[in-house]
Amino acid sequence: MWSDRLSGRRRERLVQRLRSILPSPRQGSRGSKTPLRVAGPKGPPDPERVAEELRERPGFSWLDGSASGHRLYSRPLATLAVRGGRATVSGPGGRATFAASGFDLLDAALTAWEGAGAGATLVGYLGYELGGELESLPAPPEDDLRLPDLHLSLYDSALRWDGRSWTLDATDAWRDSTAFEAEQLLAAARRRSDPRIPEGPLALDGVVSRPSRGGFEAAVTRVVERIASGEIFQMNLCRRLEAELPADRLWPLYHRLRAASPALYGAFLELGRGRAVLSISPELFLAVGGGEVESRPIKGTRPRGANPREDRALVRELLESEKDRAELTMIVDVVRNDLGRVCATGSVEVAGHAELMSLPTLHHTVSTVRGRLRPDAGPSELLRAAFPPASITGAPKIQAMAAIAAEEERRRGAAMGALGWISLSGDLELAVAIRTAAASRGRIAYHAGCGIVADSDSELEFAESAAKARAFLTALGAREAG
Repeated sequence: MWSDRLSGRRRERLVQRLRSILPSPRQGSRGSKTPLRVAGPKGPPDPERVAEELRERPGFSWLDGSASGHRLYSRPLATLAVRGGRATVSGPGGRATFAASGFDLLDAALTAWEGAGAGATLVGYLGYELGGELESLPAPPEDDLRLPDLHLSLYDSALRWDGRSWTLDATDAWRDSTAFEAEQLLAAARRRSDPRIPEGPLALDGVVSRPSRGGFEAAVTRVVERIASGEIFQMNLCRRLEAELPADRLWPLYHRLRAASPALYGAFLELGRGRAVLSISPELFLAVGGGEVESRPIKGTRPRGANPREDRALVRELLESEKDRAELTMIVDVVRNDLGRVCATGSVEVAGHAELMSLPTLHHTVSTVRGRLRPDAGPSELLRAAFPPASITGAPKIQAMAAIAAEEERRRGAAMGALGWISLSGDLELAVAIRTAAASRGRIAYHAGCGIVADSDSELEFAESAAKARAFLTALGAREAG
C-alpha cells in the first residue's frame, strides 16, 4: 500500500548506510544564493553555452527551461539508483549495494542528509514501474534497456538562469562552493561558439513501433472493451518507438528535440556509460513551495494547424470536445484524491479547468489542482500518495495500472514517471515524464501515449500518438518503419 513504511529500526539502518557513504551535514549548515557577474560588453552567456561547458563533467544534469528557470548541475556528492529492489549508492565513502525500494531509499536520503540547507538538491527521475512498490500490480514487461527504476544525484550547488542573470545556489553542508569558480566557468562558457547541431539523420536505421500500428489499434479496442465491462473508466495506453542510436549522438538529439518543441520542463540527465534521459515535457506533476502543492494534469490533444485558420479550427474543436473534457475531468478527480491523502482537509481545490495550452507542435487542455500539505507530510509522503502521475495511468488509478501492465509490450522505465528536483529543505518541482526518451545499450526509446475512454476510436488514437511522437521523429531525422 502507498501508506506502508519501514519500521523505525529498518529505516535507521538504511539512514546509517547512507551516512557511511556521505556523512551528515555540518552543524549550522546554510544555503546561499549568490548573484554571478561576468565582466565585459557581451553580458552573461546563455544556458546553451553553459551546458556545453559543463556537459563533459561527471554527473551532468540540465533542467531546461522550467517555470523556475534553467538549473545546471555537475559533480554530484552522491548518486542513488534502484533497480529491481537493489539500491546502489556511491559517494565520498565509496560504493555500496544493498536491498532497498526506491521510495524507502528516498525517504532515508531525506532523513540522512536533512539540515543541509536549501542549496542541497536531489536531481533525476523516478521511473514509472516504481508504482509497483506502492500497490500490488502484475509483473511489468521485460526490462530490456536495464536502466534504474530510480536515479537521483545529490548536488550541493546549482547554476540558475532566470532569463536575465545567473545565480549560484549552494550549501556549505559538506564543502565550500565559491562564487569565483562559478564566475570563471561562466566566463569560459561565454567564449564558446554557439553549439553546432549536425544535419541529417541521427538514427542508424528506421524507427520501430512496439506494438506495431495494428497491434496498438487492437490494444485500443481491448481497452474499450475493458471500459464497457466496467473494469475501468479510462486508461493511458502507450506504444514505444525505438531506434539504434550511438551515444555520441545523444547530445545533438537533445538540441534538436528542444528546437522542435521547446519545453516548460525539459531535461537532459547524464547517467554515465552511454545512458541518458532526454525530456521535453510540458506537464507539471508536482510542485511544492512553502508547503503549498500544485499539479497541472494535461488531457486532450490536437496537432497545430498548417495555417492560422486551420489552427483556430483545431483549437475550437479541442475546447468543444465533450470526450476530451470528460477525460480531463476524470483525471482531475484522481489528482484531487491523491493530494487529499496528504493535504489539509478542505485545502484541495481546482484552481483552473480545461484551459488551453498551445505548444509548437500540439494544443492541449490543462487543469490546475492545488492544496496545502499537512505538517507531517514531506516530499516522500507526497510522492507515495500521488505516484505515478494520474494523467499517464487512468481511472480508477490502480485498476488502470494493472490494465497497462497487461496491455503494453514494453516497460515504460523512466518515461511516464517523474523527473526534476527535490530540495532537502522540502520544496520540489517534478514534471510528468511525457515526451521523454531513454537511451541505453546503443538504443533510444520514446513512449507516446493516449487516454482511452469509452468512445475512443482506434485509428484516431493512433493518430494522436503519432502527433505526440512528431517532435521525436523530426529530431531523429527518421520515420517509423512500416
